[in-house]
Amino acid sequence: MKIVAVSGSMNPESTTRQAVAIVMKAAIEAGAHAELIHLGDWKLPLYDCRTDESTYPEAVHRFRERIKNADGLILGSPQYHGSLSGCLKNALDFIGGKELEGKFVALVGTSGGAMGATNTLNTLNEICRNLHAWPLPSTPSVPRSYEAFLPDGTLKDIQLQKRLEGLGRQLVQVMDRCGERIPVG
Repeated sequence: MKIVAVSGSMNPESTTRQAVAIVMKAAIEAGAHAELIHLGDWKLPLYDCRTDESTYPEAVHRFRERIKNADGLILGSPQYHGSLSGCLKNALDFIGGKELEGKFVALVGTSGGAMGATNTLNTLNEICRNLHAWPLPSTPSVPRSYEAFLPDGTLKDIQLQKRLEGLGRQLVQVMDRCGERIPVG
């Protein structure tokens, strides 16, 4: 079972990347193979609705192929102005239902504020459903993410650490139990 984890941040010291890494590590420990895509390391152009998609740079084709070949996904985003990051929205604009249909998706958010990334997670949930994916019901959020992590990359809040780890395990369990994908339609 192959999982692609996408960190929707351009920040090289991203707390979203750290949160996604916790979920991904738990998925690996539960038996999955996983790959991390940190959007800050990818050179995706702005999505511009080209009629000839072959003219997009190689990074776009690699990104699409990785998502298409994944059995499940982990999507993480910081909360920017009450929604997901622009780079994650842009990356998701390059893919569609043919890449996501029937796949299970674990969602995680981070925010600088005390309320967490609730709006971001709700928006990601809607996007996944519109692309015929199956977002998991548990959507943990890391509030005050700038001060939430220890130097080793784990969370100071042990209960929140356990929730993120549980999300990674749950993704593998649900994919295993349901045969990795559920046909839509």
